[in-house]
Amino acid sequence: MVALLCGALVLLAPRLSRAQPQSQPPASAPAPAPATASAPGPPLSLLRGGALDLRWMTPAARPLAARPAFDPQTAYTALRDGALVAWDLDTGRTRWQTAMTTTWPVAVGGDLVFVVVAGGVRALRAGTGALAWERTLPGTVAAPPYWDTGWLILSFEGGDLAAFRAADGELLWRTPLGSVAHVAPVPALDNLYLGLADGRTVALTLLTGQTLWTKTFGGVVTGLTALDDQLLIGTTGGALHSVDLRRGHSRWRWRTGAPVVASAAADEKRIYVSAYDHVLRALDRRSGNLRWKRALPHRPAGAPVLVGDLVLVPSFSTELAAYDAATGTPALAVASASEVAGSTHFRVGGRAHGTRLLAVSVEGQLLAFAPRVEPAPVALTDLPGTAVTEPAAPQAAPPPVPPAATPSPAPPPPDRR
Repeated sequence: MVALLCGALVLLAPRLSRAQPQSQPPASAPAPAPATASAPGPPLSLLRGGALDLRWMTPAARPLAARPAFDPQTAYTALRDGALVAWDLDTGRTRWQTAMTTTWPVAVGGDLVFVVVAGGVRALRAGTGALAWERTLPGTVAAPPYWDTGWLILSFEGGDLAAFRAADGELLWRTPLGSVAHVAPVPALDNLYLGLADGRTVALTLLTGQTLWTKTFGGVVTGLTALDDQLLIGTTGGALHSVDLRRGHSRWRWRTGAPVVASAAADEKRIYVSAYDHVLRALDRRSGNLRWKRALPHRPAGAPVLVGDLVLVPSFSTELAAYDAATGTPALAVASASEVAGSTHFRVGGRAHGTRLLAVSVEGQLLAFAPRVEPAPVALTDLPGTAVTEPAAPQAAPPPVPPAATPSPAPPPPDRR
């Protein structure tokens, strides 16, 4: 059995206008992704103060080769035995599998699954695993593929970045950056923001790949988060930076005392960031001032995950901890029998009691956790069933009353004559 943790729910903050792919000329723009209805939020009442139980896990004999990717109903995993498998999130059953060897995580979007293979990239139909298209690549891929609204972004050895139309794999632009992408890109406005291995943060125009600005922030970028009003940059230099999206000008900086773990999460009021000093911090979204901090019981393994009013923190342990977003008070802890490797995902939508939390164990298994349906066991105050009235015990007969004694006659008075 293995442990808990899900997720990787990465907070997707609201964005302003962004480059929207087009289905008509110019040919350099990819086709739009089909519109999908927004999924309902998770039943938080099943999490806060509740319990999560292990629902299913992938076979131990078929460990994962890379972290999984998810859509609302399916997990897509590359296995070390050379297979790509799609798992039903609710049941753990195999939807489909195909022979395909890759060492990179797959990307999912627009009803397609993108897989980097030796010398090329393939797009498979998400529902069936059938091949949609295949392209030979102009170099060796050096980072996981990234999909967003009809664009497929690949970073190559040597530092070139290329954008492909996700619908058919047509190369749209390629630009030399001199360094590979170190973390996943993030889009905002009509731009794409990248953290490079040489420490630079670069903003590109998504339509053409033209560089808008380049900045350095004292260390290699560990994670990027694009909000509608700012770009958050975590670094190995032990700081979280907030910069202007358009020009990269610094807005504020908060020192964490240790390298920042992955990307930050944010809601309308606060920004949540964890660092390798084993501390989770909540900062004011506008000013960057500290609102609260909480010492973590274990080494953090990934970015904080914001789920409603809870902040979940993946950790290298057998426990998932969640904290109240407003106060930092511990709100949920789920224990497991095996250590989690840090790759987590929180599922939004689906059945109320379906799989919510997904994680990868150190053994390379995908674990699926769901809210406990039955109430937690409590001590019984009364035995179940219908009460039976005990018959009244017979009363003992009262002791017999002894007969009254006959009084002795009084002696005659003395004769005084």
